[in-house]
Amino acid sequence: MNYRHIYHAGNFADVAKHVGLLYCLQALKRKEAGFFALDSHAGRGFYDLQAPEAQKSGEADRGVQRLVAETLGNEFLRDYFSAIRARRGKRLPRYPGSPALIAQALRPQDRALFVELMPAEARAVEREIDSQGRIRTQIDDGYAALKAFLPPEERRGLVLIDPPYESLDELKMMLQAFGDAYRRWPSGIYLMWYPIRSASQRSAVHARFEALRIPKMLLADLAIHPDDAGLGLAGSGLMIVNPPYGADEFLRDAYGAIHEGIAAPGAGYVEVTRLTPERMAQ
Repeated sequence: MNYRHIYHAGNFADVAKHVGLLYCLQALKRKEAGFFALDSHAGRGFYDLQAPEAQKSGEADRGVQRLVAETLGNEFLRDYFSAIRARRGKRLPRYPGSPALIAQALRPQDRALFVELMPAEARAVEREIDSQGRIRTQIDDGYAALKAFLPPEERRGLVLIDPPYESLDELKMMLQAFGDAYRRWPSGIYLMWYPIRSASQRSAVHARFEALRIPKMLLADLAIHPDDAGLGLAGSGLMIVNPPYGADEFLRDAYGAIHEGIAAPGAGYVEVTRLTPERMAQ
């Protein structure tokens, strides 16, 4: 694996993904009963935004740093800004990965498993993260972990599947792993990230999710460039299965605020809509 997230940490796609993740975590905490969170492609706990790699790409400057400067105080991003410890007039020195965001959301009755294939990244998670909940890090293939650890004993919780998309078969592997996991644990909340590189690719991704014939799929797409601008990553997509109550409206407002804060005037779009209904016809 050649992918290194340090080049992309804090970009607009991270922001969109983490806003959705935090909403689902807060929704799970509406009930006192403990929950389980599984991050299948965890990465590390924190990313140094002053590192040469982050400075070279400039993606955080065009993403979270710009958003903090332009949008801090927005009511729909309040919890997100609090979670990343944004401060008015201050540049973020580091950006939390999904394991750090999950860990800080856990209560003593909750637990999480962070799965990462790269040993150095997994060790960084173990060094960098503290939590009130019970956390464990495992060096393993994320898709194998879905099969090994689901369903959880708590019978409630979420799964974040955020692969690097280095392989041309990544979407196929993710959908196969998700479909198998869903059959074993149909009540869990699943969040699956995908890149948006063109209009045709985006439509194809939606169609392949829809073909699974699984109910309660919410798609949340945010683009800061036109789909076919040829700029690499035009947008970021998040498919949420069994979305918590209120997720549709919240993500429309939150993604709208992100888009306004980051995208150039007239560029990109926000689409948050149900891909599949509450029940699938037999």
